[in-house]
Amino acid sequence: MNGIPPAFQHLRARAVAADAAARALREDKRLREHVAVYAQVIHELRTELDRRTDNTTQRSPVRSLPTSIT
Repeated sequence: MNGIPPAFQHLRARAVAADAAARALREDKRLREHVAVYAQVIHELRTELDRRTDNTTQRSPVRSLPTSIT
């Protein structure tokens, strides 16, 4: 076919098929909704992980207790 080696013809056909599949996935509204839900869950988990592993802030608004009462 137009002097193109068969191996490259096969790769081109697979690339065209992959592009069509990607286009169909982008157009799938239900899939986009699932991805949005998973993205929100991942965001919440990362935020919680960051909060739990952040050592620069203290959990209590009280920075330190007084050492002596005058």
